[in-house]
Amino acid sequence: MIHVYDATWRDAVAAFLLQQRSFAELNGQAPETFRDENVADFETEETVSLVFEDGDVIAVADLLKKHPVDGSLWLGLFVVDERLHGTGIATRLYEQLEQTYMRPFQTVFRLGVLPHNERARRFWERQGYVYEKDSITARGDHVHVLKKVIS
Repeated sequence: MIHVYDATWRDAVAAFLLQQRSFAELNGQAPETFRDENVADFETEETVSLVFEDGDVIAVADLLKKHPVDGSLWLGLFVVDERLHGTGIATRLYEQLEQTYMRPFQTVFRLGVLPHNERARRFWERQGYVYEKDSITARGDHVHVLKKVIS
């Protein structure tokens, strides 16, 4: 089930993010820094933050529905519990996310993938995303911007 994040989810999301050590490491962050930065992002009003749960938090996502420069929807974060990688659940969760929270609002989706995260890049390409350009995030990270257009 997908829930829109609010303060009642704070502790559960913080605990979930702290367990995602591989993702934090890919971002060059300590698990605590990764947790704190993303919980803070979830509590801003600029994005729609989502919690996927099946009794426990199994994934989180953060969406910017309309980017102020390019007008597209940006998927700023999509983290599935690393214990579930390779099970196919990430694809099913992403499909739900796209159908319910992305397609009703936009026809162009973008996201950034760290250049050294080949597994993520392959995942997003299987979801229909294609390389658009290289960019630098607000945090100063180099990313490959991937784009998906819905016709």
